[in-house]
Amino acid sequence: MLTVSVISGGTATNSMVQMLEQLSSSISYIMPISDNGGSTSEIIRVVGGPAIGDIRSRCTRIIPTDPPISNSLRDLLCHRLPVDEVDAQAEWSQIVNGTHPMWVGVPSHYREMVRPFFIKVGAEFLKRSRPGREFVYSSASVGNLFLTGARLFTGSLESAVEMMLRITHVSHDTEVLPALNTNFMHHIAALLHNGTVIYGQSQISHPEEPSIDSLSVEADPEMVPTTAPLGPGKPRSCSIDGEDAHMPFTHPDLTNSQLNFSKSYQVPLESPIRRVFYINPFGLEIHPKASTRVQRALAESNCVIYSIGSLYTSLIPVLLLRGMADSIETELENGQTKTKVMLLNGSPDRETSGMSAIEHVEAVIKACLYSKLQRECTPQEISDCDWTRFLTHVLSPYELPAVCLKELKDHNIGVIQMKEKEVDEDGKPIYDQKALLRELTELNHCTTK
Repeated sequence: MLTVSVISGGTATNSMVQMLEQLSSSISYIMPISDNGGSTSEIIRVVGGPAIGDIRSRCTRIIPTDPPISNSLRDLLCHRLPVDEVDAQAEWSQIVNGTHPMWVGVPSHYREMVRPFFIKVGAEFLKRSRPGREFVYSSASVGNLFLTGARLFTGSLESAVEMMLRITHVSHDTEVLPALNTNFMHHIAALLHNGTVIYGQSQISHPEEPSIDSLSVEADPEMVPTTAPLGPGKPRSCSIDGEDAHMPFTHPDLTNSQLNFSKSYQVPLESPIRRVFYINPFGLEIHPKASTRVQRALAESNCVIYSIGSLYTSLIPVLLLRGMADSIETELENGQTKTKVMLLNGSPDRETSGMSAIEHVEAVIKACLYSKLQRECTPQEISDCDWTRFLTHVLSPYELPAVCLKELKDHNIGVIQMKEKEVDEDGKPIYDQKALLRELTELNHCTTK
């Protein structure tokens, strides 16, 4: 049987879930936990913990339509509270009390199994509440609140995710795996080619403010900062006496709420991204290790798919983790060939503006080498590397330039340029799902025998 691991994040891959379910009944979705934007940022600000927005989005997307209770629970877990804070608090009280109309269709024994996790997270918000620092319920995701309550109750992010999958009757052959099984937030930073460092995923991909308050690296640009100085005139947002989810002296760019960021707002980066890396609360580079379940899923999969979405804030943060590259290049015990496919995006975003297809592929190879070396690789190491250790095929929804095709061929990477494609509402090319399913099935025909 074909087993598939899909490395992705955000909402882009959600559009492919139905197609992927037709490709294989055994799928592991490997998700990043570094997105500190949106309503997740409020949860992180008050109680801390990993970012769970992408995980919740994928979990709710794969909830089946049968039995009927799954539909009712999906509607509840996909629901967002009103924008008005007073209305949001009133609606949250109804959900916690079990009197909200959305509970209709959920049997009482299920309702009473779910409500304790809402009560748990609500009590945690009240316990940490201080005048002027209360949790903001405006636009909060009910699914995010459930996952947070379940994580606080069980002490495990993986257990919380498993709880959501089991109560909604998701197939046991479908897994949603956090890249890191942790109770703490893991932030990322981006080093730009001009030496500037941007702290926090939301500030990299969808900054809330028109201007980015970032720090310049004054030392050798080959090195990231070994200290985290404050920007000129920027006050510290937490003190030793402060009581919140952030450690004292946490880098100020990591303590701001990103509740009101907009994905539609795009401001160009001042310089292209050179690399992305994980940081501790003080802004220093760290090297976390991928969870055991993630490493096992990748090692045992017949097919690894680097899916569509944000390259530097969804895909790369997963690949950087220790153990990821080793698991991806692990050979299958039955001697079959492991297919490793990258799906190119149909259009660039803020992070990848001006990048060619070959540069997208190089970014993946660099991330895999970083996973093994735990440092930025040199141009010579990239040149000497056998790229097929981590990637065997590239699929594109548009025609690639001849120079890209030649370079990919030189690295023994197979290229499939989709002849059948669709366009989104902005006229940009996107994958035709039926054609993509056909191509992926043909690529993996050897492993399905």
